[in-house]
Amino acid sequence: MATTEDELAKKQVQEAVWTWAGRAIVVAVVFGFGFFAAWLLWGVGQRGAPALRVANEQLEAQLLDFKNRRVDVEGKLVVIQGRLDECNRSLAAKSAAQPPAGQ
Repeated sequence: MATTEDELAKKQVQEAVWTWAGRAIVVAVVFGFGFFAAWLLWGVGQRGAPALRVANEQLEAQLLDFKNRRVDVEGKLVVIQGRLDECNRSLAAKSAAQPPAGQ
């Protein structure tokens, strides 16, 4: 009787080990496939890293263009502001030089 109980216990332990080993293998395969699928989508997909690199270069070029335009507009503003100040000074000087029209 003792040997059959020992064999039965040994068999139950082996079944439990194989069951948990199988579960661990299934989990490893599922995670492995998930990582592989993510690598495929990120690495070579339509919205993957190569496409993002191209989009990043385009956005950086666009940002540089906007910065250059802003510098140009600020330069034009300075020139126009200077001309406006010059016109205001000239108008004030001419207004002060002329006597009032009613006298």
